[in-house]
Amino acid sequence: MVTLQKSTQELICQSLRNRIASGDLEPGTELKQVELARTYGVSRMPIREALQTLLLEGLVTRLSNRHMVVAEEARELLGNRKTGQAPVPEAQEPPASPVPVYRVAGDTPMKNVGKIHLLPAREQVASYLRKAILRREIPEGSVLTLEETARHMGVSATPVREALQLLASQGLVKLRPNKGAVVLGMDEKAIRDHFAVREILEREAAALAARPGSDLTEVEQVYAGMEKCMEEHRYGDYKHYNESFHMALWEAADNPKLARILASLWNGLSLGFLMTETDYAKISFFEHRQLMEALRAHDPEKARKLMDEHMERSMENILTNYREQVGKKL
Repeated sequence: MVTLQKSTQELICQSLRNRIASGDLEPGTELKQVELARTYGVSRMPIREALQTLLLEGLVTRLSNRHMVVAEEARELLGNRKTGQAPVPEAQEPPASPVPVYRVAGDTPMKNVGKIHLLPAREQVASYLRKAILRREIPEGSVLTLEETARHMGVSATPVREALQLLASQGLVKLRPNKGAVVLGMDEKAIRDHFAVREILEREAAALAARPGSDLTEVEQVYAGMEKCMEEHRYGDYKHYNESFHMALWEAADNPKLARILASLWNGLSLGFLMTETDYAKISFFEHRQLMEALRAHDPEKARKLMDEHMERSMENILTNYREQVGKKL
């Protein structure tokens, strides 16, 4: 059994810290477990554990009715830690955006911020496992059990089972009756085949979104958040905006079936071993900025061409990871 990285509880903690620091969650805001579980697409257990962690850090306060609210001094505490007075361990980037996966509408005033949207839980789990398999972080022959995978990702066994079925249909794993799945062999052809399919669908989604009359409202909101993320050098947060941008573009294409297929193939950021998180964010943002210009100009052919180039570069980054892993074994 391969050990998965980063628990959902830790990811939710970091997300809530970021939201408190940015003012998205103001002092006195009640943190309701049911609503947070729905927002992040997880059960209440990791939410409860995350809130307990924040309580110990002094970022939330428990009321007499046992409800928890953001502490009055929370932003000050986070600000002090950021300046080095009381440092907080920096969250490591998960390898393939495991739960939660965000749709961020930008760091604009609350009245202009749209609801956070999530990929369905099975797509979130499949995305995480798919990228790890493509990058050979989960090597051939690894056994993925339902219980262990669910525990590491903070979800029930059901979305894990559905995710493994999805990956089996794509030839990445072989199902074992009631025992999870075994990771199958991976080679360059399999990686190229995967991206060939994604490239066809992504470029058509971009072309559809660029048609005159398409509703680009949500794409614009996400892009505004992406711009601010880059202006503030929050390169570690870029992955959330990257995924949000693609999801908003799929919706702008106004073809629900196309969006569902693309969601089932999503594998997150294609970060290469030879490229830092900062460099990746800068390159990816440059490509998204060009694509945004094509969308605004309602130029389907240019949007299609730019998306082709974007996907080709993503594939090459995955192949870089693959070759690096293979080289280590030789």
